[in-house]
Amino acid sequence: METPILLALLITALPLAGFVIQIFAGRFLPRQGDWLPTSMIGAGLAMSLYLLVTGVFGSEHGMEPVQWTMTWFDIGATSRFHVEFEVFVDNMTVIMLNVVTLVSFLVHLFSTGYMHGEERYHRFFAYLGLFSFSMLGLVITSSILFLFIFWELVGLCSYLLIGFYFFKNSAAAACKKAFLTNRVGDTGFFLGLMILWVVVGSFSFDDIFKSLSDGTWNDQPGLLTAAGLLLFAGAVSKSAQFPLHVWLPDAMEGPTPVSALIHAATMVAAGVYMICRMFPLLAGIDPEAGTAAILTGNYFHSDTLLVIALVGGFTALFAATIAVPQNDIKKVLAYSTVSQLGYMVMAVGVGSPYAAMFHLFTHAMFKACLFLGSGSVIHAMHHEQDMRKMGGLAKKLPITHLTFLASTLALAGFPLTSGMISKEAILTQAYAFWEFHDRSFLHLLPFLFCLLAAVLTAFYMFRLVIGVFYGQPRDHHAYDHAHESPLNMTIPLMVLAAVGVFGAGIAIPDIGPGTKWFEHRADVKVLAGGLMTDETIVADAATRAAWADESHWHDLHAEHPAEGAQAAVVEFSHAYHDAHWPTMFLATGFGLFGIAFAFWVFKYRRDKVWVKEGGFLDGYRTVLLNLYYVDDFYRAVPIAFTHFLARLCAGIDKIIVDGIVNAQAVITRVIAWVVGRVDYHGVDGAVRGTGEAALELGRRVRRIQTGKIQDYVGLTVYGMALVFIVLTIWVLN
Repeated sequence: METPILLALLITALPLAGFVIQIFAGRFLPRQGDWLPTSMIGAGLAMSLYLLVTGVFGSEHGMEPVQWTMTWFDIGATSRFHVEFEVFVDNMTVIMLNVVTLVSFLVHLFSTGYMHGEERYHRFFAYLGLFSFSMLGLVITSSILFLFIFWELVGLCSYLLIGFYFFKNSAAAACKKAFLTNRVGDTGFFLGLMILWVVVGSFSFDDIFKSLSDGTWNDQPGLLTAAGLLLFAGAVSKSAQFPLHVWLPDAMEGPTPVSALIHAATMVAAGVYMICRMFPLLAGIDPEAGTAAILTGNYFHSDTLLVIALVGGFTALFAATIAVPQNDIKKVLAYSTVSQLGYMVMAVGVGSPYAAMFHLFTHAMFKACLFLGSGSVIHAMHHEQDMRKMGGLAKKLPITHLTFLASTLALAGFPLTSGMISKEAILTQAYAFWEFHDRSFLHLLPFLFCLLAAVLTAFYMFRLVIGVFYGQPRDHHAYDHAHESPLNMTIPLMVLAAVGVFGAGIAIPDIGPGTKWFEHRADVKVLAGGLMTDETIVADAATRAAWADESHWHDLHAEHPAEGAQAAVVEFSHAYHDAHWPTMFLATGFGLFGIAFAFWVFKYRRDKVWVKEGGFLDGYRTVLLNLYYVDDFYRAVPIAFTHFLARLCAGIDKIIVDGIVNAQAVITRVIAWVVGRVDYHGVDGAVRGTGEAALELGRRVRRIQTGKIQDYVGLTVYGMALVFIVLTIWVLN
């Protein structure tokens, strides 16, 4: 077994081992065992960093992909139902291992301070370990079946942690809502899985992608689209995309460290990671076909990708508008996560899994910092979450304030922060997507949605910062008792803020050593424009060899497309580079405008706030606070219909089904009674009558047997006399 595979298995197994020990023996360990799962995930982080340094950064072309398989089960000697457990480690795997272990380790560390003194403290850390294990297992596997298994484990862990305070009705309702909402999307995922099995006969990524090149889907393109959309349905629920976004804001009922883990590195990241991994299937392309075949085929013309782009773009804008008037500090961040996930999903839809993964990485860092920062604020305010009762906390919480502000700048797309760079990559791809499709309005919508979301993101995030940290305190009692969090809570904030702001230098071309992160296979590069192989870029062998010696890789966004590149490659390359500077200035300008407008509205013109009660936009504010009535619609239509259907089924069961059964029972009882009477009086009566007649005859005959000689002599005389009389009468006649 190769070292990367062994390390990946160890990184995944350690949190599971910590969970098993913690759940059974944690309460008996010192500090209720919080150090055990924390050290396990810390060891996993150390190994992940080793893979990052020696693998991704240790080679010009990143880590050489390695794979290991083990037969899980095989039914029958000739059966096709052969399933293998597969582990695959490439650049994307290593980056996700680092994201999950880093955020999870810092959440564990933060929780030792935030959750101190809580009931079921040991169980909380056990659940964190299981959550981390589930996400790590999802990351390392290259089998869609095992991805689905770990996918469901992630959902189970979210249920356990969102409902950690199960004695609160709101928390109990929130965890059930999360679980049931995800079952809707996961049903689609499972159906897509079954289509892949029926058509391909395998769950392996390699076999699924190979089926795209061997003509397996040629006669059934509709099934290919259906499989892609059904898999995407799983991502819609897991990554909280419209219309299955409703569970994520309510997930705030769980402890704040859980929110950081869910929103940054585990549950919601799983959906984006899955569609990035399955990008060739969603695009309907052959990974081995190269750039020319991709662009001249159905890559950018995939119906599945267009649906993904529109859903992601709309979700980004939709959630951003809802975040604007929210007063709960965690609700603002929750809807911000939904919006940023929309960016990532939209990036996949417009053909750039690279940009989606890039933004997933940067967002994980600054969003985890923001959630943990909100936890620090809530901790200082004695578990108060309403921003209207805060204010002026910058003086009381200097470290929390600075780290929160830095992460907010990154999220708002402030110049030179990682958030600006990763968003710009997405918006540039979206703009080029529109250009490549002859400026179709439908293909422009994802770009417009996300551009408007950029303004709103900066606006509502600085509304939060201004309301919490600046101005005058609104609750003087809470303010007077507020104090900075201890080091085990502030150190994670500082680490995440630093990586969140400056982490882009690790990830993007021409800035840092992580240029070639997102590699699908050794000969297939997933970069900011799609999938391609070296051999299909340059037609001439000599030119290709010379070019390969220089760079050995190529992406659609190269400044000068390789000699011999197809016209489609050149066309898209020009569209991308023409969009680069305009979209960067647009995105940055819109973000700065949102920041400036937030300061003008909430700091300098507080008496003119239009969205306050009775203000110019108060009616729209009511709509937003009611979340566009989506939850009300669900309660009024699908949930009410489900309840009606349940009552109808119960009525049918009670009146018709039970009625028939009960009627049959009554008829059976009547028949049984009649048969019983006939049996008792007829059959049994005849039997009893025969017996009683025999008994009576026996009693009468028994009287003859008196045992007295004189009686026997008398009877003999009487008998003979009777015989004599009878014979005499017979003779005389």
